[in-house]
Amino acid sequence: MKHYNFKHTPDKLPDNCGIGWLLNNKIRDKAIEGATQNLLDFYSFKYRKIPQVASHEFIELCNMALDNGFEKLLIFKQGSILGNFIEHSKEFWNTDYKDCVLVGHILDRGNEWWQIHPQTLYIDLIWWKESGKLEFGDKETNVTWSAPNIERSNETLQSEETYNPTWIKSAEGVSTVENRWEGWNLLNAAMAQNKKVGIWNPKLRKAKSYVYGEMLDHYEKVHNIGKELWVSRWFAANTETMDNIIQEQQTSAVYSTSGGVSPLSNAYIRNLKPGGELVCFDIDPLALHMQQYVFNNWNGRNWKQFVTDYAEQNPILGNKFACMEALDLVDEYITALGAPFQEWWNTTAKTFNVKFLEIDIMNICAMSDHLEHQDNGDKVFIDVSNAFNYEVNAILYSKNIRLNLETDYIKFFENDKDRYITKGFGIGKYFDSKFPYLSKLFPWQKF
Repeated sequence: MKHYNFKHTPDKLPDNCGIGWLLNNKIRDKAIEGATQNLLDFYSFKYRKIPQVASHEFIELCNMALDNGFEKLLIFKQGSILGNFIEHSKEFWNTDYKDCVLVGHILDRGNEWWQIHPQTLYIDLIWWKESGKLEFGDKETNVTWSAPNIERSNETLQSEETYNPTWIKSAEGVSTVENRWEGWNLLNAAMAQNKKVGIWNPKLRKAKSYVYGEMLDHYEKVHNIGKELWVSRWFAANTETMDNIIQEQQTSAVYSTSGGVSPLSNAYIRNLKPGGELVCFDIDPLALHMQQYVFNNWNGRNWKQFVTDYAEQNPILGNKFACMEALDLVDEYITALGAPFQEWWNTTAKTFNVKFLEIDIMNICAMSDHLEHQDNGDKVFIDVSNAFNYEVNAILYSKNIRLNLETDYIKFFENDKDRYITKGFGIGKYFDSKFPYLSKLFPWQKF
């Protein structure tokens, strides 16, 4: 099967653009501080192919980026929940944001001029350097100053909030204003130089969120973390590369995560013997329900039609299906397996002892106990997919916990290495061998 996912590579950003993580030591709640640190750990690995720097200070962050050869920087402040913001931004760099020196959350503060909220900010570093390596501009009160006039759209990004224009540009003259909001210094320089400044459009605003952990009312935004955790979902198509060559070695038991065709693919490719045990495991009951439905109802052909029909007939559950756009690729994979797979599905696969196990892979005691009960001495295969670098797990469990648990699993398998065949383990070694800078990116990382 072709590899499907959003490819988290530099081509989603302008040329010579990197990511800058603006760390936040003003988050008031320790739990939210930990969750946002965990998210940065996850995002830094997700976007590992894009150059990255991190700092608590804006100027230091930009200087680090310049020292590393960046010409542009996309800054995310700790507390951001990115979704697929970076992937969705690709179409706008040569359209909406072409030639911009700044793009951000830019807010009209009326008689107190304008604000740039630093949660997500794109900056042209060459412009920034040539302008004297400007300070961001802290909020100040009881100050009177002359600021460039700014023309803005009549339209707003949210109808009930007039401070969210859809565009701004320099206007003639200056005005005397009271007070300064954060980001005033950058915006002042850009407007005085008549540079193009962009505002994130509705599509990109919806693609991310921010928890405002440094504010007293941040609790009203923390639900953005919760909705990443509590939503039930089933991956109707797989996001990983699927094998298509049947292994000669036979297995007596196969353990598989429950996304897409993973369980049946693993059983087929890993040559699960007739009457063998196939354990579909997942933390999400919806995923287990759908695998049971697959084994009871699918004819081995037309996966896209099968899934689409179910989603239409069961819209409440169907709305929780992820990666529906990749269903054609699953059909291609099934077609590539050919007639032998069809025969296997309708004969050998019907003999399996299929079980559905609701379990958190992070519960190593329970999982290892299940594996040890496979006591017939034959080969056991286990595929955990991307469980140790999955966003839900990453929010709940720090990188340290996830990688240490992964190490414990690897030790468990090595104690009986002639018995276990594994897939999906080794994220920690990948960190060390290919991307060693990631373990030094953030000050809280200790291994």
